[in-house]
Amino acid sequence: MYINIEVAIQFLYVLLILNLVFALAVYALKIKSVSKARTERRFEVKIKDYLTYIQLNIEGTEPLNAPPFALSKMEREALQERLNEMIENFTGAPREKCMELCVRLGLAQKHLNRLSKGVYSAKIDAAYHLGCMRVREAVPALLKLLRTHKRNSSLFVVARSIAKCARDEQDVKEMVQILLKHNKGFYELLVDMIKEADIDHRALFAEFLQRDTHEFIRIGLCGLKEYTEPTAASAVYRLLDSPDSTIQYKAVEIYLKSVHFIPRNVVQKLLRHPLDEVRVLAAQAIADLKLVPYIDVMRGALLDESKRVSAASANGLLLLGEEGAAQLCEVAAEARGSEQGEFLRTLIEEQIEALSSRHHELDRLTRYNSLTYHYEKAFGKNKRIYRVV
Repeated sequence: MYINIEVAIQFLYVLLILNLVFALAVYALKIKSVSKARTERRFEVKIKDYLTYIQLNIEGTEPLNAPPFALSKMEREALQERLNEMIENFTGAPREKCMELCVRLGLAQKHLNRLSKGVYSAKIDAAYHLGCMRVREAVPALLKLLRTHKRNSSLFVVARSIAKCARDEQDVKEMVQILLKHNKGFYELLVDMIKEADIDHRALFAEFLQRDTHEFIRIGLCGLKEYTEPTAASAVYRLLDSPDSTIQYKAVEIYLKSVHFIPRNVVQKLLRHPLDEVRVLAAQAIADLKLVPYIDVMRGALLDESKRVSAASANGLLLLGEEGAAQLCEVAAEARGSEQGEFLRTLIEEQIEALSSRHHELDRLTRYNSLTYHYEKAFGKNKRIYRVV
């Protein structure tokens, strides 16, 4: 029993010592944090005039001068963060001047040394800062680090830094190739990183579409989805017949929002596509582009087996003027008694009801009268419900 009491007392002593050590560690961290905050506040006052000098001279032709005072290690780190923010926010000549200042202050060389000789955590931190400063000389070492890096969150820190520092498209391509060996599902993230590079992004995405591998094609499609120029439509045209349904749908989406005119053969092909989503996109695009010559094609899509496609075609015809409204009412009348006919008739009546409000607007009034006239004509009604200004 005495042995058990002695063991318990010893255990309590150990707990007491551990608690004391933990309290001292927390206290030390608190003191360090307070000291750092105090130093940063003093530095804010000290550096204020220098930052004002940078803001006033950033657009000039002369290079930026170094601070006119010595900097401690902590102050150099604080200045590094400020310069990083400026480089991220500026473009063109102002960014180049800040990058050059980082080189003259020795900040770029410091992190290059850490990248080649430091421990793992120091290398990741160095990679981050080198990326912020766009140090092009760091690309070979960054690529080497990326090739041997494990698959974790730091992998993307290194990859993004490579994109920011990239000397040309080849550096970006190599970075993408390495990342695809780790995973093939983060295409949006890859596109976001590629856009950090100082290259022609659209040309690179278009080039990716010419590759045989689906991974590169998907990256290219993700990258081009924000472009609406006809060149984007040309780049994705061959993928409209891709055997991969995901690739095909994304290609159709980009193509339809990037063209100013759709050839009839393409319209017919898309409106016969097995995917409902593609047929809906085609009907909406015809309406958005006001392609009145394709009213006959849209008329055929009114009886599509998909209610979504039928509704998109009906709404599209209503946007194509009086002839579109006439065709819609005519098809609905011909199909009366069937489920599809009643569906179209309901859509027409809902549209008439919606247009009947705010009749002081000339465009809505015109569409209301036109649709009402053709609806009554097709269904043999004599009720006069026209409105005038």
